[in-house]
Amino acid sequence: MFILKKWFFIFILLISALIYPLQSIKADILEWEKRAELPAARVGAVSEVYDGKIYVIGGIGSGKANSNTTYVYDPKLDKWSEKASMKTGRMGAASVIVGDHIYVMGGRTDQGFSNSVEVYNIKMDKWEEAEDLPFELKISAFDLYAGAIDNKIYVLGYNKPLKHENYSSNTYSYDIKTKEWTKKKKFEKDAPAGNAVVIKNKLYVLSGQATFEYDPSIDQWTSVGSGGIGRYYSALNFEDYIIRTGGVSKVTLYDKQTKTSRTVPNSSAPYRMGHVSAIIDDTLYVIGGIPQSNDAPNYARDDFKSNLSISLKSLKNSDTTAPPGDKDPDPATPPKDGATDEDGDALLIITMVNGLQKEYDLSMKEVNAFLSWYKKRDAGEGPGFYEIDEHDNNKGPFESKKDYVVFKNILMFEVNKYKK
Repeated sequence: MFILKKWFFIFILLISALIYPLQSIKADILEWEKRAELPAARVGAVSEVYDGKIYVIGGIGSGKANSNTTYVYDPKLDKWSEKASMKTGRMGAASVIVGDHIYVMGGRTDQGFSNSVEVYNIKMDKWEEAEDLPFELKISAFDLYAGAIDNKIYVLGYNKPLKHENYSSNTYSYDIKTKEWTKKKKFEKDAPAGNAVVIKNKLYVLSGQATFEYDPSIDQWTSVGSGGIGRYYSALNFEDYIIRTGGVSKVTLYDKQTKTSRTVPNSSAPYRMGHVSAIIDDTLYVIGGIPQSNDAPNYARDDFKSNLSISLKSLKNSDTTAPPGDKDPDPATPPKDGATDEDGDALLIITMVNGLQKEYDLSMKEVNAFLSWYKKRDAGEGPGFYEIDEHDNNKGPFESKKDYVVFKNILMFEVNKYKK
């Protein structure tokens, strides 16, 4: 009976298109397109875009050696080429592009974690060494975050504290002209294996449930709530919003101002991590990596060289901002539907940081209660878990069945409203 009921709800969702604000975008479902595969499988590489081409550098293949290769993808020709190689093979590094130079920093080499920096001159197709990262401790793979702002490079080296020790994570800026590192505000939060983007001259570090903002003009770190990404996923700046890829087969657009997500469902893209992503001409490219798993992405798979693209044009100029006067709503107040908040029912879909999805068929009153809890928890108030009554769904021989959802394990969620 439950199976028939569930399929009936899905049919209603497809027909009605009554969508809630935290939901799938009211647009045509985007389709992934298969592009020319990587010349060799790579995980933990870095990527930058220059002159309409994607540079995929380093990473590791299916063997034990870290790679020093520089691959270049031309979307117009749908063709890969190989350029000069780095002096040191590395994976899990960080990178930035300033002008026609790509800086590749840190990561894991065959000799262990490294603070070395190499610079690629794109026009000359030549690599040269630069000043080492100034960290006292070497930063683990995937734990170095970087962004370029006003011809300076800002880096955060995350070090998880040992028991009874304080965080030893530090922030530095690098002046390209003077070639000097300067110590900045210390970072004292938990942010492993995430990613970083620059938006409006501020550096955003996304990790787990959290997003952190660094403002170089005042040398200050601030926690700006949720909107983070799962471990070894990717994040990009798209029209001052954050595109998140990895873990789930969806394009997720996160608005850091309203702290809301929009997604375009698509089941054809593989769950992945340790990949790179890039945007050219409103097209998103997701390249390499490995299928999603609970293990760290230490090695690539020979049969996983995929290069997929998807158009983002339908996301341009979409209404992703809150109405005037509603930019800072009370965290305990659920978003308004435009009619009566309690009318109808909805399918609440929660995606966990490990990629697992849970679906709950609830009344709008129950959904609003969940939203109220989530916003309070995001503001630092309330319990760290939420109880969801599954009602008669898969109850079996039990009198009742309830799920306890842990806030820190939630990557994102959708509310798909319908009327019976």
